[in-house]
Amino acid sequence: MRRFALAERLIHHKSGNFDAELRQLMIAPSSLSPDFLRSHGTSVAEFPFGKMLLYNGNVYFVKSLPPRFPFPPPPPMFDHVLPPPPPMGDFSPIVLEDLKKESSISVWSVMIAIDVLVLLFFGFILKKLTPLHRLKNAIINFKEGDTHLDVPIEGKDEISQITQEFNLALEKIASMKEARSLFLRNILHELKTPIMKGSLTTDCFEASENQERLKRIFNRMDYLLGEFSKMERFSSGEININAREYRFVDILDHTCDILMCDKKNITIKGEDSALLINVDFELFAIALKNLLDNALKYSTAKPTLIILSQAIEICSVGDPLSEENHHFSKPFNRTYESSMTGLGLGLYITHSILEKHGYKLEYQYTSGVNCFRIQLKKRV
Repeated sequence: MRRFALAERLIHHKSGNFDAELRQLMIAPSSLSPDFLRSHGTSVAEFPFGKMLLYNGNVYFVKSLPPRFPFPPPPPMFDHVLPPPPPMGDFSPIVLEDLKKESSISVWSVMIAIDVLVLLFFGFILKKLTPLHRLKNAIINFKEGDTHLDVPIEGKDEISQITQEFNLALEKIASMKEARSLFLRNILHELKTPIMKGSLTTDCFEASENQERLKRIFNRMDYLLGEFSKMERFSSGEININAREYRFVDILDHTCDILMCDKKNITIKGEDSALLINVDFELFAIALKNLLDNALKYSTAKPTLIILSQAIEICSVGDPLSEENHHFSKPFNRTYESSMTGLGLGLYITHSILEKHGYKLEYQYTSGVNCFRIQLKKRV
């Protein structure tokens, strides 16, 4: 536009070097007619002094036509004739062609430079996010039980600092877990020795009611030690559920054997329902044992066990469970329990076993009756 404007000035002030001056502007007169360009060309821009048109990839400038008087000249009012108006310049229909070809190299260069900058920025962001991705995978592995992790640390930014603290936390957790396992192994080993000696000594006694009672006590203690060891491995994720289909009445009989109690001490409803459940026999018996043990200890009347098609209910008469103990997903804090009503870890262990099976433990207190419900319908 600027070059055509300069060329327009040169047209009105021609000099001897008119063509050379036009060439300096990269403009030259064209042989195409204005009418042809107006009918076949595409308008690019319009100005008071002309119009820019595009035709066959070239840009042309067509000078505007001179203005015309819209009305005929007035009749002469005097005898003498007025002189003609001065000439308004050369308004010949000149057409100018732009000789400068627009190169796409600069456009492509700018686009490539922008793409390179975007790629460099993307690479920089990706490099910064890679440690975060490794940290996320380490957290997932830690959730699955792998505490022996060592996430590599690169740089000194905030993500690196978080990774370093995460590694330190894993080291501490692994150390505490190893110390706990060592402590429990030593405790179980030290307790097994006197239990075994007591059992052997009992066998040396003459057969009597007291000998049979002692044998049952030592057998129960040995069984409980094994269950404690199994529960420790279960809670730490080292043991898996070995589920098979069993009759509930068989599990109930085994539970009563663990409790060393007679089934007559429990009111059982629906025992003839032939309920089949898909569970780990020993672990589910432990969960059921904890509920029945609490019902027998803290009930003021004979507890009731109700066998339904999709649930098992254990109801007992007594004081309601404190609000703090309604959260079965956490081990109970002794500060919220008295020595007479404390339930210890029983409900927590039961909840953990049932959750591992996909079942749910529910609690309800109505009209002086505590009711624990094992919902057997698996959660989706």
